Amino acid sequence: MNGNNHDSRGDLNVVFDFCDVLLNWDPKSGTYDLLAGEFGVDAWRDFYDEDAPYGMWHYDGLLDIGLDPQEAAADYRAHHRGEDCERMFDVYYAHREQAFRGMITGMDTLLNDLARRGVPVWGLTNFTQDAVDYATAKYPSLRLLRDVIVSSTERLKKPDHRIYELAAERFGIDPGRSVFIDDKMWNVRGAKESGFRSFVFTNALDARAQLAQFGAFSRR
Repeated sequence: MNGNNHDSRGDLNVVFDFCDVLLNWDPKSGTYDLLAGEFGVDAWRDFYDEDAPYGMWHYDGLLDIGLDPQEAAADYRAHHRGEDCERMFDVYYAHREQAFRGMITGMDTLLNDLARRGVPVWGLTNFTQDAVDYATAKYPSLRLLRDVIVSSTERLKKPDHRIYELAAERFGIDPGRSVFIDDKMWNVRGAKESGFRSFVFTNALDARAQLAQFGAFSRR
């Protein structure tokens, strides 16, 4: 996927977040059988505790900004040395594909409908490059995205204004003629402050209705 050879500044463009917009990425539920089975339910629950200072979500944020997975695993072990769960991050990361629970209902159809009408579609995600590559290989409709900006590769995360500016430059799009869709209000706010039209994702039907108001389905 590469948008460098396409100038879409005169078009309506749609830029999608990945997790909880295009993809159902649910590591907690997806790894329950694996992690709870090996380390116990309490350890699995603690691993995914959003308030845990050195739990999964702490390292997930660091991975999204470009931390090497081996460094993340080593740091996790250092903070849990001697505990029964010391190897949990290693096991989680080795089986991270179990976090992918499919496309969000209706989003594969929406991507196909937009592409069929000639509306350029793109991706902008706080995620790791290997996860994006895995998802793109697994879910064919993601290959309709002309290019994807990935936070771990760029070492920039939404809602930093620089990542929206990078997307506009690399995709060759006019933010004022583009719609960014994300499930998190702060990312939507960052996009709007960077000149994009944007709205908070709730489901595919609502996204389709909002995109229709922007004229996404007027092209044939």
